[in-house]
Amino acid sequence: MITVNVRWHDGYLEAFECSEVRQGGQILWMRLTNGQNRTIPLWGNVRWFSTDPESHAQTNASNEGGAGRISTDRKDG
Repeated sequence: MITVNVRWHDGYLEAFECSEVRQGGQILWMRLTNGQNRTIPLWGNVRWFSTDPESHAQTNASNEGGAGRISTDRKDG
């Protein structure tokens, strides 16, 4: 699952749960986990958006033998 956060120009923050995300020069396209498609025009409507995991991040599923994502869980002792 991919979480997409969109900050609109009016300050509203909206979060989407997606199975697929594609970005063009002016459009953000998402396939939501419920199967619907959502298209957001970026120019003039959106301050910023973010994805988690980031598009370039390796996850444990895609990198079985490698380091994968860095854990922030701290274990003392």
